[in-house]
Amino acid sequence: MIIIHVKTIFEPVHRAIPKNIKCPNCGTENQVAITVYQKHIATGFSYKVTNKLTGSASCLNCNEDIANVQWTPEIESAFEYLKKEAPIEKPSVKWTILFKLLIGFLILFFSFLCFYFYSEYSKSQTKKELFENPSVNNKFLISHTVREDYTKTQDYGNSWAVIRKIDGDTLVIQFHENKVPLEELSESEAPINGYDGRLYKIKKDEFQKKQRATEFHETNGMGLNYAYIWASEEE
Repeated sequence: MIIIHVKTIFEPVHRAIPKNIKCPNCGTENQVAITVYQKHIATGFSYKVTNKLTGSASCLNCNEDIANVQWTPEIESAFEYLKKEAPIEKPSVKWTILFKLLIGFLILFFSFLCFYFYSEYSKSQTKKELFENPSVNNKFLISHTVREDYTKTQDYGNSWAVIRKIDGDTLVIQFHENKVPLEELSESEAPINGYDGRLYKIKKDEFQKKQRATEFHETNGMGLNYAYIWASEEE
């Protein structure tokens, strides 16, 4: 949460003692001093000079301020005249170092966000292409679970696998012998060599649409059982 402290400053730009004006408090003539102020606004981010002018009046004889509600037509007229001849500062805005640093931070932050989302988008597009058009030597990090019979399922952990062959609607994949620990799944990279583990024939349709590997068996249906794919890398 950012709290902005706004400070209003009234800078005196002109002061005069007009003739033939009486003080509404003591009635003394030629003793009313009128001051013209220009409004400035300061915040932690900027310093603004506005074109708004205000004024005050006081009596030099009785040393009393004359409230605006006490201003006579003569005082009002003199104030309007003094506003026209006052050497006012040209309206402007100056940005502080804090504001410039904040803008710089926001630019860097949004640049990082754009880069992050672009990178994620590129990854998703690459991943989509890998699944829609798998090629030999593409690699995938798969939860290596095998159903060995109707009553037993063996979990071999998470391992990288490589596509060795594509035969129509069947993909032949071979696992790497090394497992990937759960805490390293998000940072794991596919090994270059060492894919000497188990071979499976998986359904291409299941692989493409559901991003999981199910082994194709014409006899008993056993083998790789709904093995989910966590990561992928191009050839």
